Amino acid sequence: MRIIKVLNNNTVCVIDDKGVEQIISGKGVGFSKKCGDRIVPDQTHKTYLITDSGLRKRMIDCLSEIPYEYIEMTDDLVEHIKSVMNTKLNESLFVTLSDHIWFAIQRKQQGIEFSNPLMDSIRECFPQELKLGAYCVEQIKDKTGIQLHPDEAGFIAMHIINARLSSKMSQVHDLTRMINGCLDIVDKFYSGKIDKTTSAYTRFKINLKELAQRLCTNKVTPVVLNHDEDLSMMIKSRYGRHYKCAKCIQDYILKIYEKSITEDELLLMTLYLQIAVG
Repeated sequence: MRIIKVLNNNTVCVIDDKGVEQIISGKGVGFSKKCGDRIVPDQTHKTYLITDSGLRKRMIDCLSEIPYEYIEMTDDLVEHIKSVMNTKLNESLFVTLSDHIWFAIQRKQQGIEFSNPLMDSIRECFPQELKLGAYCVEQIKDKTGIQLHPDEAGFIAMHIINARLSSKMSQVHDLTRMINGCLDIVDKFYSGKIDKTTSAYTRFKINLKELAQRLCTNKVTPVVLNHDEDLSMMIKSRYGRHYKCAKCIQDYILKIYEKSITEDELLLMTLYLQIAVG
Protein backbone atom coordinates (compact mmCIF):
# COMPACT_ATOMS: atom_id res chain seq x y z
CA MET A 1 0.00 0.00 0.00
CA ARG A 2 1.21 3.50 -0.86
CA ILE A 3 0.39 6.56 1.24
CA ILE A 4 -1.48 9.30 -0.62
CA LYS A 5 -2.14 11.49 2.41
CA VAL A 6 -1.00 11.62 6.04
CA LEU A 7 -3.85 12.83 8.22
CA ASN A 8 -1.94 12.69 11.50
CA ASN A 9 0.46 10.42 13.39
CA ASN A 10 -2.24 7.78 13.72
CA THR A 11 -4.13 7.93 10.42
CA VAL A 12 -3.15 7.76 6.74
CA CYS A 13 -4.98 7.49 3.44
CA VAL A 14 -3.52 4.83 1.16
CA ILE A 15 -4.07 3.26 -2.23
CA ASP A 16 -3.50 -0.45 -2.71
CA ASP A 17 -1.98 -2.24 -5.69
CA LYS A 18 -5.43 -2.49 -7.30
CA GLY A 19 -5.99 1.25 -7.10
CA VAL A 20 -8.51 1.10 -4.27
CA GLU A 21 -8.37 3.94 -1.74
CA GLN A 22 -8.50 3.00 1.93
CA ILE A 23 -8.02 4.65 5.29
CA ILE A 24 -5.72 3.09 7.86
CA SER A 25 -5.79 4.00 11.53
CA GLY A 26 -3.34 2.76 14.16
CA LYS A 27 -1.01 4.04 16.85
CA GLY A 28 1.90 5.75 15.12
CA VAL A 29 1.00 4.50 11.64
CA GLY A 30 1.57 7.95 10.15
CA PHE A 31 4.53 9.00 12.29
CA SER A 32 7.44 10.33 10.16
CA LYS A 33 5.62 9.18 7.01
CA LYS A 34 5.03 11.20 3.86
CA CYS A 35 3.07 10.91 0.64
CA GLY A 36 4.44 8.13 -1.55
CA ASP A 37 5.81 6.01 1.30
CA ARG A 38 4.84 2.37 1.34
CA ILE A 39 3.13 0.84 4.36
CA VAL A 40 2.38 -2.70 5.43
CA PRO A 41 -0.60 -2.77 7.83
CA ASP A 42 -0.33 -5.11 10.79
CA GLN A 43 -2.91 -6.54 13.17
CA THR A 44 -2.89 -3.41 15.34
CA HIS A 45 -4.09 -1.27 12.44
CA LYS A 46 -7.71 -0.77 11.48
CA THR A 47 -8.51 -0.51 7.77
CA TYR A 48 -11.61 1.31 6.53
CA LEU A 49 -12.85 0.78 2.99
CA ILE A 50 -15.53 3.42 2.45
CA THR A 51 -17.32 3.29 -0.89
CA ASP A 52 -19.46 6.41 -0.45
CA SER A 53 -17.44 9.55 -1.22
CA GLY A 54 -19.45 11.74 1.14
CA LEU A 55 -19.05 9.29 4.00
CA ARG A 56 -15.33 8.92 3.21
CA LYS A 57 -14.87 12.66 3.68
CA ARG A 58 -16.74 12.54 7.00
CA MET A 59 -14.56 9.59 8.03
CA ILE A 60 -11.39 11.51 7.20
CA ASP A 61 -12.60 14.55 9.16
CA CYS A 62 -13.52 12.30 12.08
CA LEU A 63 -10.15 10.52 12.17
CA SER A 64 -8.30 13.83 11.76
CA GLU A 65 -10.04 15.72 14.55
CA ILE A 66 -10.87 13.19 17.27
CA PRO A 67 -8.09 11.97 19.61
CA TYR A 68 -6.92 8.48 18.73
CA GLU A 69 -7.85 6.93 22.10
CA TYR A 70 -11.50 7.85 21.49
CA ILE A 71 -11.34 6.52 17.94
CA GLU A 72 -9.96 3.23 19.25
CA MET A 73 -12.60 3.06 21.99
CA THR A 74 -15.46 3.75 19.55
CA ASP A 75 -14.16 1.13 17.15
CA ASP A 76 -14.28 -1.45 19.97
CA LEU A 77 -17.82 -0.36 20.84
CA VAL A 78 -18.98 -0.68 17.22
CA GLU A 79 -17.48 -4.18 16.97
CA HIS A 80 -19.34 -5.16 20.15
CA ILE A 81 -22.60 -3.70 18.81
CA LYS A 82 -22.20 -5.63 15.55
CA SER A 83 -21.58 -8.90 17.40
CA VAL A 84 -24.67 -8.45 19.58
CA MET A 85 -27.04 -7.17 16.87
CA ASN A 86 -26.03 -9.97 14.48
CA THR A 87 -27.38 -8.01 11.54
CA LYS A 88 -25.98 -5.75 8.84
CA LEU A 89 -25.36 -2.21 10.06
CA ASN A 90 -24.71 0.81 7.89
CA GLU A 91 -21.01 1.65 7.63
CA SER A 92 -21.81 5.18 8.83
CA LEU A 93 -22.25 3.95 12.43
CA PHE A 94 -18.56 4.32 13.29
CA VAL A 95 -18.48 7.90 12.01
CA THR A 96 -21.70 9.07 13.67
CA LEU A 97 -20.93 7.32 16.95
CA SER A 98 -17.33 8.62 17.10
CA ASP A 99 -18.57 12.13 16.52
CA HIS A 100 -21.38 11.83 19.06
CA ILE A 101 -19.23 10.32 21.83
CA TRP A 102 -16.44 12.87 21.37
CA PHE A 103 -18.81 15.84 21.55
CA ALA A 104 -20.77 14.28 24.43
CA ILE A 105 -17.51 14.05 26.38
CA GLN A 106 -16.61 17.63 25.49
CA ARG A 107 -20.06 18.83 26.59
CA LYS A 108 -19.71 16.93 29.86
CA GLN A 109 -16.35 18.55 30.54
CA GLN A 110 -17.98 21.95 29.96
CA GLY A 111 -20.82 21.09 32.33
CA ILE A 112 -23.41 20.82 29.55
CA GLU A 113 -25.78 17.83 29.54
CA PHE A 114 -28.92 17.02 27.59
CA SER A 115 -31.90 14.89 28.55
CA ASN A 116 -33.44 12.69 25.87
CA PRO A 117 -37.18 13.28 25.41
CA LEU A 118 -37.53 9.93 23.60
CA MET A 119 -36.17 7.76 26.42
CA ASP A 120 -39.53 6.21 27.31
CA SER A 121 -40.28 5.45 23.66
CA ILE A 122 -36.83 3.95 23.05
CA ARG A 123 -37.08 1.88 26.23
CA GLU A 124 -40.45 0.54 25.14
CA CYS A 125 -39.74 -0.01 21.45
CA PHE A 126 -36.00 -0.69 21.18
CA PRO A 127 -34.84 -2.36 24.41
CA GLN A 128 -31.89 -4.14 22.77
CA GLU A 129 -30.50 -0.95 21.26
CA LEU A 130 -30.99 0.90 24.56
CA LYS A 131 -29.17 -1.86 26.43
CA LEU A 132 -26.26 -1.49 24.00
CA GLY A 133 -26.36 2.28 24.53
CA ALA A 134 -26.10 1.75 28.28
CA TYR A 135 -23.19 -0.64 27.70
CA CYS A 136 -21.40 2.07 25.70
CA VAL A 137 -21.95 4.65 28.45
CA GLU A 138 -20.52 2.22 31.01
CA GLN A 139 -17.50 1.44 28.80
CA ILE A 140 -16.84 5.15 28.32
CA LYS A 141 -16.80 5.57 32.09
CA ASP A 142 -14.47 2.60 32.58
CA LYS A 143 -12.01 3.73 29.89
CA THR A 144 -12.05 7.50 30.39
CA GLY A 145 -13.34 8.03 33.92
CA ILE A 146 -16.06 10.28 32.49
CA GLN A 147 -19.64 9.53 33.57
CA LEU A 148 -22.02 10.71 30.87
CA HIS A 149 -25.67 11.51 31.53
CA PRO A 150 -27.74 8.27 31.60
CA ASP A 151 -29.87 9.59 28.74
CA GLU A 152 -26.81 9.38 26.47
CA ALA A 153 -27.65 5.66 26.28
CA GLY A 154 -30.80 6.69 24.43
CA PHE A 155 -28.92 8.95 22.03
CA ILE A 156 -26.45 6.17 21.27
CA ALA A 157 -29.36 3.76 20.79
CA MET A 158 -30.78 6.12 18.17
CA HIS A 159 -27.51 5.95 16.23
CA ILE A 160 -27.68 2.14 16.37
CA ILE A 161 -31.30 2.14 15.18
CA ASN A 162 -30.33 4.53 12.41
CA ALA A 163 -27.48 2.25 11.29
CA ARG A 164 -29.72 -0.83 11.37
CA LEU A 165 -32.42 0.81 9.30
CA SER A 166 -30.03 2.81 7.10
CA SER A 167 -32.32 5.76 7.68
CA LYS A 168 -31.88 9.39 8.65
CA MET A 169 -31.90 10.37 12.32
CA SER A 170 -35.12 12.34 11.75
CA GLN A 171 -36.74 9.09 10.58
CA VAL A 172 -35.61 7.36 13.78
CA HIS A 173 -37.35 10.12 15.74
CA ASP A 174 -40.54 9.61 13.73
CA LEU A 175 -40.21 5.85 14.08
CA THR A 176 -40.08 5.88 17.87
CA ARG A 177 -42.91 8.41 18.11
CA MET A 178 -45.04 6.37 15.72
CA ILE A 179 -44.54 3.11 17.61
CA ASN A 180 -45.11 4.73 20.97
CA GLY A 181 -48.28 6.42 19.70
CA CYS A 182 -49.61 3.09 18.38
CA LEU A 183 -48.90 1.38 21.69
CA ASP A 184 -50.75 4.15 23.52
CA ILE A 185 -53.77 3.57 21.28
CA VAL A 186 -53.71 -0.16 22.03
CA ASP A 187 -53.39 0.47 25.76
CA LYS A 188 -56.38 2.85 25.75
CA PHE A 189 -58.46 0.67 23.44
CA TYR A 190 -58.21 -2.29 25.80
CA SER A 191 -58.47 -0.08 28.92
CA GLY A 192 -54.96 -0.92 30.09
CA LYS A 193 -55.83 -4.59 30.59
CA ILE A 194 -53.16 -6.12 28.32
CA ASP A 195 -50.45 -8.17 30.00
CA LYS A 196 -47.31 -6.52 28.62
CA THR A 197 -44.99 -9.16 30.06
CA THR A 198 -46.07 -11.96 27.73
CA SER A 199 -44.15 -13.20 24.70
CA ALA A 200 -47.30 -12.65 22.63
CA TYR A 201 -47.26 -8.94 23.42
CA THR A 202 -43.56 -8.82 22.58
CA ARG A 203 -44.29 -10.41 19.19
CA PHE A 204 -47.01 -7.80 18.59
CA LYS A 205 -44.49 -5.02 19.31
CA ILE A 206 -42.02 -6.60 16.90
CA ASN A 207 -44.70 -6.68 14.22
CA LEU A 208 -45.49 -3.03 14.96
CA LYS A 209 -41.81 -2.07 14.68
CA GLU A 210 -41.49 -3.85 11.36
CA LEU A 211 -44.56 -2.02 10.09
CA ALA A 212 -43.22 1.35 11.27
CA GLN A 213 -39.85 0.65 9.68
CA ARG A 214 -41.53 -0.12 6.37
CA LEU A 215 -43.59 3.05 6.53
CA CYS A 216 -40.62 5.23 7.45
CA THR A 217 -38.42 3.78 4.70
CA ASN A 218 -41.25 3.55 2.12
CA LYS A 219 -40.75 -0.17 1.53
CA VAL A 220 -43.53 -2.24 0.00
CA THR A 221 -44.68 -5.47 1.66
CA PRO A 222 -46.12 -8.38 -0.34
CA VAL A 223 -49.88 -9.03 -0.19
CA VAL A 224 -50.60 -12.39 1.44
CA LEU A 225 -53.75 -12.52 3.59
CA ASN A 226 -55.89 -10.18 1.50
CA HIS A 227 -55.52 -12.47 -1.54
CA ASP A 228 -57.77 -14.99 0.21
CA GLU A 229 -61.18 -13.33 0.45
CA ASP A 230 -62.66 -16.06 2.68
CA LEU A 231 -59.73 -15.80 5.10
CA SER A 232 -59.98 -12.01 5.11
CA MET A 233 -63.71 -12.10 5.92
CA MET A 234 -63.18 -14.72 8.62
CA ILE A 235 -60.56 -12.58 10.40
CA LYS A 236 -62.76 -9.48 10.30
CA SER A 237 -65.80 -11.40 11.52
CA ARG A 238 -64.21 -13.54 14.21
CA TYR A 239 -61.80 -10.90 15.53
CA GLY A 240 -63.90 -7.79 14.91
CA ARG A 241 -62.84 -6.06 18.11
CA HIS A 242 -59.15 -6.45 17.33
CA TYR A 243 -59.71 -5.40 13.72
CA LYS A 244 -61.37 -2.22 15.03
CA CYS A 245 -58.28 -1.51 17.15
CA ALA A 246 -56.06 -2.04 14.10
CA LYS A 247 -58.26 0.43 12.19
CA CYS A 248 -57.73 2.98 14.97
CA ILE A 249 -53.98 2.57 14.50
CA GLN A 250 -54.40 2.95 10.74
CA ASP A 251 -56.36 6.19 11.18
CA TYR A 252 -53.76 7.55 13.63
CA ILE A 253 -50.83 6.89 11.28
CA LEU A 254 -52.66 8.35 8.31
CA LYS A 255 -53.66 11.49 10.22
CA ILE A 256 -50.34 12.15 11.99
CA TYR A 257 -47.79 10.79 9.51
CA GLU A 258 -49.78 10.79 6.26
CA LYS A 259 -48.77 7.18 5.61
CA SER A 260 -51.13 4.37 4.64
CA ILE A 261 -51.41 0.86 6.07
CA THR A 262 -52.56 -1.77 3.58
CA GLU A 263 -55.50 -4.07 4.21
CA ASP A 264 -53.08 -6.98 4.42
CA GLU A 265 -51.14 -5.24 7.19
CA LEU A 266 -54.40 -4.50 9.01
CA LEU A 267 -55.34 -8.18 8.95
CA LEU A 268 -51.91 -9.24 10.15
CA MET A 269 -52.00 -6.70 12.97
CA THR A 270 -55.46 -8.02 13.91
CA LEU A 271 -54.07 -11.53 14.28
CA TYR A 272 -51.15 -10.33 16.41
CA LEU A 273 -53.57 -8.39 18.62
CA GLN A 274 -55.82 -11.41 18.99
CA ILE A 275 -52.88 -13.52 20.17
CA ALA A 276 -51.60 -10.80 22.50
CA VAL A 277 -54.96 -9.90 24.01
CA GLY A 278 -56.83 -13.18 23.70
